[in-house]
Amino acid sequence: MSINPVFPDFAEASREYWEQLTYEKIKKRTYLDPLYDVAFKVFLNDPEALVSFLNGVFHLEGEKRIVSVTVKNTEVNILFPQTKTFRLDIRATTSNGYCINVEMQKAKHSRFIERILLQHSAFMLQSKYEWDQDFFKESVRELSDEERALREASRYEIPPTYAIWVCDFHLEQQEGYCGTWGVRNEKGLTLTDKVKYILYDLTQFDKTKEQAETDEDRWLWLLKHAGESDSLPDFNDDVIAQAIKRLLVRTAPDSILKQQARNMVMTEEELDYLATLKVRAREEGRAEGRAEGREEGRAEGRAEGEMNKAREMAKAMLDLGIPVEKVMQVSKLTEDEIRKL
Repeated sequence: MSINPVFPDFAEASREYWEQLTYEKIKKRTYLDPLYDVAFKVFLNDPEALVSFLNGVFHLEGEKRIVSVTVKNTEVNILFPQTKTFRLDIRATTSNGYCINVEMQKAKHSRFIERILLQHSAFMLQSKYEWDQDFFKESVRELSDEERALREASRYEIPPTYAIWVCDFHLEQQEGYCGTWGVRNEKGLTLTDKVKYILYDLTQFDKTKEQAETDEDRWLWLLKHAGESDSLPDFNDDVIAQAIKRLLVRTAPDSILKQQARNMVMTEEELDYLATLKVRAREEGRAEGRAEGREEGRAEGRAEGEMNKAREMAKAMLDLGIPVEKVMQVSKLTEDEIRKL
């Protein structure tokens, strides 16, 4: 495919164009970027890597450490009112009975917290369904009193369901790069320990590789820096070393490289979010223009509104991981103006 070097607007270029351009850039890199779905799964959706990562997340040591995981099908058999297929990034059950959902979220969008709650509700129902199979499957014989008592005790029991979200954008609700959220009352008393949300804000994770002393720190450091690095430390850890090898572009299947390119081009959901920002900025610009009584003031207001729209749109595109040169084409801002955002 021949690549025309200049397009005046993102919308004027086909998706195939951007995917091919991104694919060619990926091939020049050393590592896949695990901040995007396909590379995230290549990096972490391996039993040994997942055990190491989860022990770091939960700060488990000694006899409490997770020793194994069973990686599950990522599809959830719950009807979900979205145009996209409802599929989890990584789903597993641990040796100590945790049902785990690990998600990589590159793009910020409106209603993000509500998305977490919706997805976790479906994940919890799927986990409950699988948990119940031993107690509620069809029986060809009469159950004993003991079996009925066990089934009754388990009728509304849920397994521990923990959602881990690694976010490559700022979480306004959270102080620090890691927060554990639960179901609590207004006094902070916990209603249940079986439902937890662990949110990582990589924009606030600023430890150097020398400061990465725990398994949690090391995996987060690699997630944040792998895509932009030419060489990665394995921290003298064989499991981490194998995970890094899986990210090597030169040995990755071409299908993975192309999927990575598709991941890096804006999705319909991301375009919807970008459109929302455009509409909001236009409305704010009109309001500023109307606030001025003189024609000069209205003109200045409109101009400022257009500039605010361009800045907000550019910031949103940067949050989505879109290259600076593409942001320049869409926003019409200079490279210096964009890098100051």
